[in-house]
Amino acid sequence: MNYIDLFCGIGGFHQAIQNVVPTASCVFASDIDENVRRTYKANYNISPHGDITTIDINTIPSFDLLCGGFPCQAFSIAQWKDKKAFDDPRGTLFFEIIKVIDIHKPKCILLENVANLIRINKGVVLETLLNCLRTRGYKVSYQLLSPHQFDIPQNRERVYIVATTSEKDFDFTKLSERRATCKLSDILDTDIPDEYYIAPAKYKILEPSQIKKQSKSGLKFCGYLYGELRKVGTKENTEHLSRVHKQLMRIYSSDGTHPTLAASETSGRYHIYEESTGRVRRLTLNECYKLMAYPSTFIKNTNKGIAYKQIGNSVCIRVVEEILKEMAKQEVL
Repeated sequence: MNYIDLFCGIGGFHQAIQNVVPTASCVFASDIDENVRRTYKANYNISPHGDITTIDINTIPSFDLLCGGFPCQAFSIAQWKDKKAFDDPRGTLFFEIIKVIDIHKPKCILLENVANLIRINKGVVLETLLNCLRTRGYKVSYQLLSPHQFDIPQNRERVYIVATTSEKDFDFTKLSERRATCKLSDILDTDIPDEYYIAPAKYKILEPSQIKKQSKSGLKFCGYLYGELRKVGTKENTEHLSRVHKQLMRIYSSDGTHPTLAASETSGRYHIYEESTGRVRRLTLNECYKLMAYPSTFIKNTNKGIAYKQIGNSVCIRVVEEILKEMAKQEVL
């Protein structure tokens, strides 16, 4: 099986395919970011091409599977509330994928994007994308999935789209029925340097009666760093609610899952409460890569800020692995 890796980042799709189908061959990869191209090259010995809009896509070798996490900023609610999908140039990059499909007509397509893609403009944007694939003869299905459903303790909902020329639709049911059984303590490193720990005077741990574990996400908000509360919607004596604290001020228990790693957080300020020691600390860079299911042998960028950004932009390997396994079982791959 030959495949191409568009908007490849540091290679989450590549690693997943390599793990599930070792004989598969990546015949083309591309990403506009020079730093991720270097990381990709260091790990997979493939030099990705640059900006997809500047590439002669007719020269791409023949392939069976197209995969990619096309740019999500235009569809995300995190930083671009004033922009709407196709009004942002990055939202139109999906149609670069369509150009590749029109020429090469692959058997399978596997795409990933932010959960908000389903909700934005009341679903009109998502239907536009899906119809682009359907009108080209593909059976298309999609599902919201999160790593914590697959024993990786991170709550990171993303929409996954599978399009195939098979006579039947890919059925996400078996994957979507899974529930969270993992917790952050399962992947934490040991022998953490003291520099990662926070002085007790700088944070507040909630009383046990105030702590509740979210049944769907597995998140367990248990404290916060002292600092400014959110101004909008904040009421007196609500400090025990996670929503009144900015994300970087929140502390989550190691007995639950971790919230989504963000590409915008390049300083590694993710705070957790170690139930085993009763102390609060930051996640290590290595732990962040574990939360995306990257192997311990993965070669990270030597600049920590860039390495944090790259993992926050990645796709979770474990989720892609499980989708690929199911695609093979259903004979659509």
